[in-house]
Amino acid sequence: MPPIRQRRIVGAVLKVPLDKRWHTYAQTLHEADFAFFDARTTGELAVEEIVSQPVLFREAVNRSAYSAGRWLRIGKAPLSPALALPVPKFIEDALHPGRFEIYLGGKIRPAKREECVGLQRCAVWGPERIEERLRDHYAGVPNKWVDAVRLR
Repeated sequence: MPPIRQRRIVGAVLKVPLDKRWHTYAQTLHEADFAFFDARTTGELAVEEIVSQPVLFREAVNRSAYSAGRWLRIGKAPLSPALALPVPKFIEDALHPGRFEIYLGGKIRPAKREECVGLQRCAVWGPERIEERLRDHYAGVPNKWVDAVRLR
């Protein structure tokens, strides 16, 4: 069977496998972001039901998650107003600790550390790490990758 090829389409709803039994869903947002829904199930949900579930988190994810069919597209839905807006993320200069920037909607500006409190680090996650993060969430345990990218 040839590999499945999928293009990135804003609004696409993807099935995210968690293990051989469970899965959840994500929606493709602008830029590299995806919203991950609190929709763990062993059955299939309708797209309308999926996008009505609470969002657990949103992150930028490497294209390998969808381009080769790891996360299969099952449909498409309009983005909610909240998910259509970009969210600010912080950047910490690895070579100059204490130097911060904020990324928002394709623009980067200098920032103070205090402005970065409560924001997510600007990073692109691998699909395996996202799946692990989701499994940890449902198991009720902390995720080491979330801790690794936390503001220090």
